[in-house]
Amino acid sequence: MTAKRIIRPSNYPWDPNYDTQPYSLAVERHGLLCISGLTAETYSPQRGSYIVESTSLVKQTEVIFAKMGAILESAGYTFADVVYTVDYALEPVMPEYRASGAVRRNAFGDSMPAAVGILINGIPNSVSLMAVTAVAMRGGRNKRAIFPEGTPTWERYRSRTFWPGFFVGDDWFWLSGSTGRRFDPATGREDYRNGIESQAQDIWSSALGQVMHDAGVDADRIVKIFDYVHPAGVNGYPNAARNRGGLSAGTAATTSMVISRLLHRTALLETDALCYLGNDREIIHVPGWPREETTSPATVRCGKFLFCSGLGPTNLATGQLASPEDFNAQISQTYDNLQQVLAAAGASPADVVRSLEFVNPQNAHQYPSIDDARRDFYGEDLPSATTITANQLMPSDANFGLEAWAVLE
Repeated sequence: MTAKRIIRPSNYPWDPNYDTQPYSLAVERHGLLCISGLTAETYSPQRGSYIVESTSLVKQTEVIFAKMGAILESAGYTFADVVYTVDYALEPVMPEYRASGAVRRNAFGDSMPAAVGILINGIPNSVSLMAVTAVAMRGGRNKRAIFPEGTPTWERYRSRTFWPGFFVGDDWFWLSGSTGRRFDPATGREDYRNGIESQAQDIWSSALGQVMHDAGVDADRIVKIFDYVHPAGVNGYPNAARNRGGLSAGTAATTSMVISRLLHRTALLETDALCYLGNDREIIHVPGWPREETTSPATVRCGKFLFCSGLGPTNLATGQLASPEDFNAQISQTYDNLQQVLAAAGASPADVVRSLEFVNPQNAHQYPSIDDARRDFYGEDLPSATTITANQLMPSDANFGLEAWAVLE
């Protein structure tokens, strides 16, 4: 038996009270380390509260990566082992965002992770400009990177602070987030077609599709997809989600979230993905839930690892959405859905290592209810957790949603 290991750094000066928070700083099991969303806030004993000492994004990023370094070291990992990061940033960061890449470059050196950077509406209970969550894998330092050939577009990624795609060991292939850009040989520039459906097609042909093609990884190896949707693309998203370059919608755990905007103003969709190359993959459905071809499975099991699709406040057995006027009822229904998913997979809340929670702007102030629900559901076995404010949720009457990863014994 391999117990879930809660990482408790002996030296973490930014928050001497971290062990009392309603989440774990990081959780490790079977060589997978999941780190909670980190912000630049530090505890001020003089004020008895958390503060951000600088309004500079570069300075805030330095604090975030110093925290990440302390957590990695305490867990017995290094920055080179990090395989996945997501930057959840507020729009005011844009003038400095590119400059903050120097902090990432210094940290990761010559072992870059897969990464996504998106603009969100807010970070509940925080005045930081950005939250960064990270995942590391034992052996991540031995990544085998794939840099697609054929156009100047891909050459620039050799100097970026993330890699388009890479193998970790024999079983995993990670893909950075990508938008639906196309390279036009006539102009030597990238362009974006109009409409989210067209951009989704280009993601799986010219962007992620090219990385997978050059890596020799088939689309049916994808086990996890996260779609970040621009508000202007919401109406067309259901059709876009059905077109994934040969991947059936019913074979990968999928989460979608509407954000403020993507880093490129013309982009309507950004997608990241994870592929599993092992043979012990299992698609798990919850009895009584819909199982149409266009419906994502409740979870995908890859050996000991579970990737749950995004869950919201709809009773999936009846199709009934919990009352939009009752935020706590929506949280309760969402966690009830998660309990059913875990049970169908032979797992329990104690097996969850990573949770991403998203709330709409109208209810972001109710973060104490989110914290209380997390404590009630997990007890002392708190996972790493990141809570962000999305632009809106889907369906539009949903106020709360989450995605969870679990690792079995």
